[in-house]
Amino acid sequence: MRQSGDCRTDKRSLPGIPSLDGYPAGQGDHGLLETALRGPSRRLDRPIDRLVESVPGTRTRDRSRRITGQSTVLLVGHPNVGKSALFNRLAGANITESNYPGTTVDYTESELRLDGEAARLVDVPGTFSLDPKDRAEAVAVEFLDSNPEAVTVCVLDATWIERGLNLVLEVLERGHPAVVALNMWDETREKGVDVDVDALSALLGVPVVPTVATEGVGTDDLRTEIASAPTTSTETIWERLPTVPEAVDDESVAASTRDELGAAAPDEDILTPGARWDLVDAIVEECVTYHDTELSLAELLGRLAVAPKTGLPFAVAVLYGMWSFFGTVTGFFTDGYFVPLFDDVWLPWLQDIFPMEGSWLYFLIVGDPAATNSFEAFGILTSGLFVAVGVVLPAILALYLLLAILEDSGYVARLAVLLDTVFHRIGLHGFAIVPMVLSFGCNVPGVAATRTLETDKQRFMTMTLLSVFIPCGAQLGVMLSLIPQYTGYILLYLLAGFFVFGAILNRLVPGSSPEVAIDIPPMRQPRLDNVATKLWLRLRGFVTTAIPFVLFGVAVVNVLYLGGAIEWLATALQPVLSGWFGVPGETVPALVAGFMRKDLAVAQLSAVSMTPFQTIMSVVMVSIYFPCVATFAMLLKEGRESGGALKVLGGALATLVAALFLWGGLLRLIGIALGVA
Repeated sequence: MRQSGDCRTDKRSLPGIPSLDGYPAGQGDHGLLETALRGPSRRLDRPIDRLVESVPGTRTRDRSRRITGQSTVLLVGHPNVGKSALFNRLAGANITESNYPGTTVDYTESELRLDGEAARLVDVPGTFSLDPKDRAEAVAVEFLDSNPEAVTVCVLDATWIERGLNLVLEVLERGHPAVVALNMWDETREKGVDVDVDALSALLGVPVVPTVATEGVGTDDLRTEIASAPTTSTETIWERLPTVPEAVDDESVAASTRDELGAAAPDEDILTPGARWDLVDAIVEECVTYHDTELSLAELLGRLAVAPKTGLPFAVAVLYGMWSFFGTVTGFFTDGYFVPLFDDVWLPWLQDIFPMEGSWLYFLIVGDPAATNSFEAFGILTSGLFVAVGVVLPAILALYLLLAILEDSGYVARLAVLLDTVFHRIGLHGFAIVPMVLSFGCNVPGVAATRTLETDKQRFMTMTLLSVFIPCGAQLGVMLSLIPQYTGYILLYLLAGFFVFGAILNRLVPGSSPEVAIDIPPMRQPRLDNVATKLWLRLRGFVTTAIPFVLFGVAVVNVLYLGGAIEWLATALQPVLSGWFGVPGETVPALVAGFMRKDLAVAQLSAVSMTPFQTIMSVVMVSIYFPCVATFAMLLKEGRESGGALKVLGGALATLVAALFLWGGLLRLIGIALGVA
């Protein structure tokens, strides 16, 4: 994993700029691996002011264009530079969040009003470079390629502009009309950064606007510049290239430098990576001054959170807080509000007004007419709606609220870096901890959170492993009430299975787990408006897309019940499960019910007469058995959006069958060896 930190030692030493391969690695202030993806600094043989004067078009902007009703404006930049906050300030009322066609990469778009004209405004997925290394970066490049006339707003972190200047130069090379937004301008003073905006604009040949997106500062000026954004020709960029000093102590270095700078032919108008970083050095040398400042409390917390000795206790505290908050929110809404609403109001009303009691249609829509609660009714508008709205929606609410807060605070990237080594052993990266932790509350938001992972292989592995081995919060609650003295051992056994089968899947599933670049933003206090906007967009997307899948899954289960398939399946599986796992045949109905609700299945086991080990065995079987209908529906949804629903479901089902028989069978062998089975 490549990382870039918020610490700084020298403005010409750029630890952690994620862009290119093949450059030397160094050690950052955190003592963790950082990668300086640039060549060694080289001295220029002519002053920067002469370099500016020699570049046509940098002092005057006669290549400008006007926004029309068919124009597109793209917000482009590294992750965590405030693009989304700037988008929210510029966007109109109608904001939509979508997946890029054929991918699970989210992007947001709206309408931008400029001089009475409407333009399409797109918050492009964050990218470090236009040489894509993952799916999100590929989508960002595709946006630029498919909109060659789009005005590109390059959003930079004003406190460390050299990290983003390489991306700006790549955009300018493509000939896009461009504007540079120096965001987080309010933080430059406290961090001792002084940027000469006029000089920077002159060097780049495009407008440069300081902004504070969270406060709306500079957004009016940005709108004005977007309306008449200029272009800078690629010939201009080539002219800006510094020449190599004629006299260099090390002749071999001079020769290699000349070769590198000459690698890009003028007719291609594309700079080599090393040449582009030389130009970044020259621009920063002229336009930016850094002053020594005292370490702030936020910077100190940021460093402590990523250092192994202090970061691990910090992570334990954060994860425990997440778990407590998750359980409190879901319990408050589900038990305190939705259970009384559905059981005391909604279910009796449906049973009274719906005709044809006892018919197959009644059973499909309402469920069992003798049911006294929505759990037991098993109808589309009773159990289906209750699971979707009363159980999953509160979990999704808590999930997205937690993620928005942690994202805005800058902690998610630090947690991912801290745990990357552990997950790397099974072909995943540190970001897999987020869906894994969330799955302990509910597998549905855990599966949804896997879309932040980089590759199809990682998404499939994480979705499969957490849906098989991670028990949800409701199931854990029932386990604690049924067998509290054994719940900890069961959790350890399931977590061991997560990593064992993760290692197996890593070898069997085709695809790679490429090096991932994680930008470590500064720690800061989350803003209420940012959190609220993210929460609203994500909740709206869930309500309009995921809930129909849950209702459809309940309908399928009911059809199977009506057709006798469930009863046949229970009869067919009874000798296999009883003989292999050594549990009574009475556990089979609980396993079948587990497809609707895992916690309900565990609760049903309490009515079966079993030994303590048989109870443990049965609970493990329920945990590894088929995911609940809501998780099953989410697997189908995420698989479909990845372009391979059948592959995802088929692979997940094959894994759970193997895990059920192998990992469950191993537990029985352990019980036999210990004399308790």
